Amino acid sequence: MMMDESRTTLAEAVEFEATFAEKLTAAVREKLLPFAGHVSGTVFEAAIGKVIEQAAKVLDVPFAELLTGAWERYPEIRELADARLHPSGEETMLELAEHRFAWEYAPKIEIVFNETYPVSIPLGVTVGVKVIGGVLVVQGGRFRELRSGKLEVGVALTVAEQPAGSRIKDVQLPRVLRFGDGVPIRDAVPVGRIATPEPAAVVANS
Repeated sequence: MMMDESRTTLAEAVEFEATFAEKLTAAVREKLLPFAGHVSGTVFEAAIGKVIEQAAKVLDVPFAELLTGAWERYPEIRELADARLHPSGEETMLELAEHRFAWEYAPKIEIVFNETYPVSIPLGVTVGVKVIGGVLVVQGGRFRELRSGKLEVGVALTVAEQPAGSRIKDVQLPRVLRFGDGVPIRDAVPVGRIATPEPAAVVANS
């Protein structure tokens, strides 16, 4: 799929409705089945729909937010944000080596039928993103854009520790993925390196 801009979400990238809705609905229905006799069919189906909606919200996160939040922990990125080394008018490009990020979420959704029958639905959401390459542009302590970027994203869901679907998908980025007005590089706990062994750094003054 083609990402048109930086607000494209994980849910859109893995086509949540087409990929997960059917299996997730079946898994949630099985979990709630013991309570089906205590409520009307309409209420029961509405409860299932609410759980699916909440699961989709977990993946309703823009790619740009996940990527920039992970990138800002790396030492070469932190160096580019140092105003003593790179004045605000200086645009710097950093060639990225292939690297991966992973996130795990374990939300619990609480459903109460007729104010009497409470039930907790534990979800498991695993997200993996592989950045295959690209050139990251930083200016004035902000992420500005990713050029020639390539991504692979994987998502797996569980309901009460039972599999409820998974998907791995290549994400075709535009030639230049712009991060709006720029995303500030915040202070963060540093990790390893993600630049190529001999990164191509280009400086342009504007």
